[in-house]
Amino acid sequence: MKLITNVDFTKEEFDKRLRYKTEPVKHVTTKFQDVALELLKAMYSLNAIGLAANQVGLKISLCVLDPAFMLNKKMPIVMFNPQVVEHGEELYISPEGCLSLPELGIRVPRFRKVVVNYLGIDGKEHTIKDDNSLLASVLQHEIDHLSGVLMVDRLPEKQEVNYKDHIIVEGD
Repeated sequence: MKLITNVDFTKEEFDKRLRYKTEPVKHVTTKFQDVALELLKAMYSLNAIGLAANQVGLKISLCVLDPAFMLNKKMPIVMFNPQVVEHGEELYISPEGCLSLPELGIRVPRFRKVVVNYLGIDGKEHTIKDDNSLLASVLQHEIDHLSGVLMVDRLPEKQEVNYKDHIIVEGD
């Protein structure tokens, strides 16, 4: 699995590879379970706490995450078709990085409280509720990826992003 990054592609190529809505998974088959485990393996090998399928060129609605990995623990979560179904009104500023934008560390407004529904690796429906932790930020970040949204799209101010061909100012 090859990671798609802004330093490897022009802005146009990068957007073509990451800025699209992924396809939902109807049934979690053995094939999809294997893909999820490979995605987890890739995430850990990159020393990351989250990875979306489209970041490695897959067009399916799948992301993996493990905020406990920051504490040298493993508590992986595999999410097919994750959706934020509820969120609080309060925002907070979340310090974030992104494997696809490796030279960029920014502070992103995120909802403090989220409720996410998804299909687990077992094929069953699950719900995660989080209020005020790293997990809430990671969930929103990875789900955004699956909709073709990057963290720079959530910024209230402009931010320079360096692509293979040139620097672009992004944000709102």
